[in-house]
Amino acid sequence: MPAPDPHGLYIEEYDDGGFSIICELWWHGNRANRIRRMRSIADNIRWGGWLCAHCRKPIPIFRRSDALYCRERCRKAAARLRRHERAKRHRYARGRVMEF
Repeated sequence: MPAPDPHGLYIEEYDDGGFSIICELWWHGNRANRIRRMRSIADNIRWGGWLCAHCRKPIPIFRRSDALYCRERCRKAAARLRRHERAKRHRYARGRVMEF
Protein backbone atom coordinates (compact mmCIF):
# COMPACT_ATOMS: atom_id res chain seq x y z
CA MET A 1 0.00 0.00 0.00
CA PRO A 2 1.53 3.34 -1.00
CA ALA A 3 2.17 6.07 1.54
CA PRO A 4 0.05 9.23 1.57
CA ASP A 5 1.04 11.98 -0.87
CA PRO A 6 3.45 14.22 1.08
CA HIS A 7 2.49 17.28 -0.99
CA GLY A 8 -1.27 16.75 -0.84
CA LEU A 9 -1.89 18.63 2.42
CA TYR A 10 -0.61 21.97 3.67
CA ILE A 11 -1.08 23.13 7.25
CA GLU A 12 -1.12 26.87 7.84
CA GLU A 13 -0.81 27.90 11.49
CA TYR A 14 -1.85 31.32 12.81
CA ASP A 15 -0.41 33.41 15.63
CA ASP A 16 -3.58 33.06 17.72
CA GLY A 17 -3.22 29.26 17.80
CA GLY A 18 -5.67 28.53 15.00
CA PHE A 19 -4.85 26.63 11.83
CA SER A 20 -6.22 25.81 8.42
CA ILE A 21 -5.53 22.80 6.22
CA ILE A 22 -5.37 23.14 2.46
CA CYS A 23 -6.00 19.93 0.55
CA GLU A 24 -5.21 19.25 -3.10
CA LEU A 25 -8.06 17.45 -4.80
CA TRP A 26 -7.66 15.80 -8.17
CA TRP A 27 -10.36 14.61 -10.49
CA HIS A 28 -8.88 11.12 -10.72
CA GLY A 29 -8.50 8.69 -7.85
CA ASN A 30 -10.59 8.57 -4.70
CA ARG A 31 -11.15 12.14 -3.48
CA ALA A 32 -13.02 10.89 -0.41
CA ASN A 33 -9.86 9.28 1.00
CA ARG A 34 -7.92 12.55 0.81
CA ILE A 35 -10.78 14.48 2.42
CA ARG A 36 -11.08 11.85 5.17
CA ARG A 37 -7.31 12.09 5.82
CA MET A 38 -7.54 15.89 5.99
CA ARG A 39 -10.35 15.72 8.54
CA SER A 40 -8.53 13.12 10.62
CA ILE A 41 -5.35 15.23 10.75
CA ALA A 42 -7.42 18.29 11.66
CA ASP A 43 -8.96 16.36 14.56
CA ASN A 44 -5.50 15.22 15.71
CA ILE A 45 -4.24 18.80 15.75
CA ARG A 46 -7.39 20.16 17.38
CA TRP A 47 -7.17 17.63 20.26
CA GLY A 48 -3.88 18.90 21.63
CA GLY A 49 -1.56 18.63 18.69
CA TRP A 50 -0.38 15.75 16.58
CA LEU A 51 2.58 14.68 18.71
CA CYS A 52 4.67 11.53 18.86
CA ALA A 53 3.65 9.25 21.73
CA HIS A 54 7.31 8.55 22.58
CA CYS A 55 9.37 11.72 22.06
CA ARG A 56 6.53 14.32 22.06
CA LYS A 57 7.77 15.97 18.82
CA PRO A 58 5.29 16.91 16.06
CA ILE A 59 4.48 14.12 13.63
CA PRO A 60 5.47 14.99 10.01
CA ILE A 61 2.62 15.65 7.58
CA PHE A 62 3.72 12.82 5.25
CA ARG A 63 2.87 10.16 7.89
CA ARG A 64 -0.47 8.37 7.89
CA SER A 65 -3.28 10.18 9.67
CA ASP A 66 -3.54 7.44 12.33
CA ALA A 67 0.21 7.47 13.08
CA LEU A 68 1.19 7.56 16.75
CA TYR A 69 4.94 7.90 16.28
CA CYS A 70 7.00 10.38 14.28
CA ARG A 71 9.42 7.77 12.92
CA GLU A 72 10.28 4.10 13.05
CA ARG A 73 12.92 4.68 15.72
CA CYS A 74 10.34 6.02 18.20
CA ARG A 75 7.94 3.15 17.47
CA LYS A 76 10.65 0.57 18.17
CA ALA A 77 11.89 2.36 21.30
CA ALA A 78 8.34 2.48 22.68
CA ALA A 79 7.89 -1.24 21.97
CA ARG A 80 11.15 -2.06 23.76
CA LEU A 81 10.08 0.03 26.74
CA ARG A 82 6.70 -1.75 26.89
CA ARG A 83 8.39 -5.17 26.72
CA HIS A 84 10.81 -4.20 29.48
CA GLU A 85 8.01 -2.91 31.73
CA ARG A 86 5.92 -6.03 31.08
CA ALA A 87 8.86 -8.30 31.94
CA LYS A 88 9.55 -6.32 35.10
CA ARG A 89 5.89 -6.61 36.21
CA HIS A 90 5.94 -10.33 35.49
CA ARG A 91 9.07 -10.87 37.61
CA TYR A 92 7.58 -8.93 40.54
CA ALA A 93 4.30 -10.84 40.28
CA ARG A 94 6.08 -14.20 40.51
CA GLY A 95 7.94 -13.17 43.66
CA ARG A 96 11.36 -13.09 42.06
CA VAL A 97 13.04 -9.74 41.88
CA MET A 98 15.91 -9.82 39.41
CA GLU A 99 17.53 -6.71 38.06
CA PHE A 100 19.42 -6.41 34.78
